[in-house]
Amino acid sequence: MDDFSGIDGFFGTRASLAMDLMVLVMALVTVALVWSVYQVKVRRRFGLHRRVQIPLGLGLLVAVVLFELDVRLNGWEERAAGVVGGEASGVVWTALAVHLVFAVFSVLLWPVVIVRAVRNFGSPPQPGGHSAWHRRWAPVAAVGMILTAVTSWVFYAVAFVG
Repeated sequence: MDDFSGIDGFFGTRASLAMDLMVLVMALVTVALVWSVYQVKVRRRFGLHRRVQIPLGLGLLVAVVLFELDVRLNGWEERAAGVVGGEASGVVWTALAVHLVFAVFSVLLWPVVIVRAVRNFGSPPQPGGHSAWHRRWAPVAAVGMILTAVTSWVFYAVAFVG
């Protein structure tokens, strides 16, 4: 592997360890999110859904902060540079821009949905007055998070694979 800033990743691409870990984290978050939504929508296991969503949100927050620190300290462009003619291509920047739209949307909405649910559902959580708001915005937040994951994988592929 070339001599880049930061620690090389484990997928065998040009990406850093932090990039590879976020690819893995987003896969785990997506699976856990879909499973948790299934638990509440189909099986009506409200308490389990809460016990999954709160640590999932906190864990993702920690992962994103650590990832952003690594990106700020070590950058990413140098690692992506070799993909197209010595600098990150327009495709790479476009993929990043699309990803950031969903990522920023998700990082703003998901905590609102979680905090409002914690504050407005009882303990143990049961459907109530907050349910209509939650049924409207929680799916939007979940789809936003899944699109954040998918667009992060697209960015990763065009920037670091190959």
